[in-house]
This record gives sequence, C-alpha cells and structure tokens, in this order.
Amino acid sequence: MIAGRAPWSYTHTDVASSNNDPLQEVISRVPYLTRSNELVITPLLGGLTNMSYLVVADGAKFAVRVSGVSGEALGIDRASEADALRRAEAAGIGPEVVAFLLPEGHLITHYLADARTLTLEEFTGPEMIPRVAARLRDIHALDPIARDFDPYADIRRWLELTEGQRASRPAQLGPLLEQVTEIERLRASLPEEAKVFCHNDPYFLNFLDDGSLWVIDWEYAGMGDPMYDLAGVGNVLDDAGRDLLLESYFGEGGSRLRRDLEDLIAVYVCWNIAWTLVQIDVGVIGFDYVNYLDELLDSLP
Repeated sequence: MIAGRAPWSYTHTDVASSNNDPLQEVISRVPYLTRSNELVITPLLGGLTNMSYLVVADGAKFAVRVSGVSGEALGIDRASEADALRRAEAAGIGPEVVAFLLPEGHLITHYLADARTLTLEEFTGPEMIPRVAARLRDIHALDPIARDFDPYADIRRWLELTEGQRASRPAQLGPLLEQVTEIERLRASLPEEAKVFCHNDPYFLNFLDDGSLWVIDWEYAGMGDPMYDLAGVGNVLDDAGRDLLLESYFGEGGSRLRRDLEDLIAVYVCWNIAWTLVQIDVGVIGFDYVNYLDELLDSLP
C-alpha cells in the first residue's frame, strides 16, 4: 500500500450526513467506524480495480477497500474471495479481516502499519525471490476452495466483452493467442489432484514486508495450476531470477520446469492484456490503462 495525498478528516456526523461518497457509504455500514469520534483518511495509491484508503478511527488503523464497479465484468466472485481471505488470515499470510461487505465486496482489514510495499528492484532481488517462493508454497498448501481459476476461459470471455470498444486490439495479440491456445491444450492434461489453492495475481505490489511476507488482494484466488502463480512472479524476473525461483520452489530446476514456466508466463501476460482491455472502459478513473497495455506488450519476447 502506498500513501497518497495528505490526510483529511471528518467527524462521525459528517459521515452520517452524506450519502454521495462511496467511501462514506462503506464506513456507515461498519459500526466500529461509525461510532468513532474522529476519522482520518488517507488515500492509498496503486489499485487498478478498486480504491483503497487508510482510515484511522480514534487512533486505530484500518485499510478500507471500496470495490470498483467492474468486478462482475472481471469475473470476481466476492463470496469466494471472502473464503480465501479467511483462509489467508488464519494461516498468517493475509491481514486480519474486520469486515467484508456483500454483495459489493467492500473490505476492511487491520492496517499493517509496519509493513511496506516492495520496489520492483527489491522484489526481483536474489534475497527476496526465495522468500516469495516459500510464501507461494504456503499459499499452495492451504485447504481447497470451492472456486476454480481458469485463465484461458477468462481470456476468451474478456476478449468477447471488448469487441467494439474504443481501444483497438493490438496486432501482437493474435500470435500470442495462438501460442496460449496451444499451451492450454498441453496443460489440459494436468490432473485435478495437481490443482492447488492459488493466489493467481502475485503482482509485486501485492506483497508487503515487515519481516514476515504478507500477501493482499485475493480477488482471483481459486483452485488452479501452481505454475501460473510462479509465472506471475517470474514475469518480472531475468533468466537467473527465473532459475532461482524454480530452484527455491521445487528444490530443483531443469529444462522441463523452465519450459513450463515460460509457457505460463505467456498465459499470464495474455490474461493481463485481456484484463486491461476490459479496464480501459470501466476501470479506475485516472489510471492510464492504454500505457499499461503498451508496457505489457513490450514485455513480450
């Protein structure tokens, strides 16, 4: 979580008297917050789907996520996310949940005051990669969840949704889709028992460090291919980093594992491209999704 503008504050009566602010509406549904004498709010930057805030209620700190309106289009199952959050909290992987408001999926957790986001340089460093691999193993060892995660189905559905939108499909997408279709065929033989609980969005800003490595943003958690989580990390690593990731996770490397990782990195990038195409029309206002799309395309070999 990254601190944004200077904090601003309002009293309990201010919250109760206004119903045109989504954040205030969320706060009004959490008794502990509405009973507070003073709330101090600081926007937290970095979210591409939702808006997040640090809310200090009479000195107690909370992270409040106001879920975006694009959740349904993006295939987010809020009930499954709530289940994932409970498991992550119980395992000491995710922060303590104070409230999860359905059906919207607004989320209030205790704020990890001593934890900090990692820079990309830190995340990709040789000291951090084994820690990230170990945390992924912890996640993959969690009990099964009712939701399946299928990146190939997501890609197809999102591309159907974006037909006719204002942003044209990039030319590089055609060859990438052909590659991903072939990878899906090859990975279709993955037995059900090989699927594990996965985070499925291991973006480097979703890891917080205070000595322990915390993981946030469980919107896409579900049963899936563990190599996909590794690909989400490996996507930002160089060749040496990818080898270290595999060795740290599996205890070994080798050409077969490296080939599988490269394949799933292609799927991960394609999934993010399709996700971004949806977000161009319905995502967080103020974020440059077109530029982000260009960055994803530039990452292709």
